[in-house]
Amino acid sequence: MKKLISIFLLFFLISCGFSPVYKNIGSSKYNLIVNKMTGNLTINNLIKNQINTYSDKKSEKKYNIDFNTEFKKTIITKNSSGVATNYELYVKTTFSVLVPNGSVEEFVFTEKFNVKNISDAIEQRNYENIIKENIASSIKDKLISKIANIK
Repeated sequence: MKKLISIFLLFFLISCGFSPVYKNIGSSKYNLIVNKMTGNLTINNLIKNQINTYSDKKSEKKYNIDFNTEFKKTIITKNSSGVATNYELYVKTTFSVLVPNGSVEEFVFTEKFNVKNISDAIEQRNYENIIKENIASSIKDKLISKIANIK
């Protein structure tokens, strides 16, 4: 029975034209050059590192990127004694991309993530840093997707 379901699922996915969104995300076709960063230094450095890791310096397609980030850590809920129990981490990134044909494209991405407060401050900080890295990776993926759709 499991074999039959597996075969049916495989046949369905092949015949419906399914293809992963980030199928070629590992193979870079672009030389992404970060010129100017403003806003939150930590988020900026994480995004820049993500972009530099993805970028192919040998590519003919050069994109010059400027971006601004806004980071907010907002208390969502407090317990009865007034201690924060939940936070929202919010990142808004505005990209200005100079494309090879000379035009400038603007992209704005926002990411939100709710975090429970952990009593251990070091563990809390490490957890937030992991979340910031994941947000930076997500923003980079969205930027690459937008750049791939530029004609």
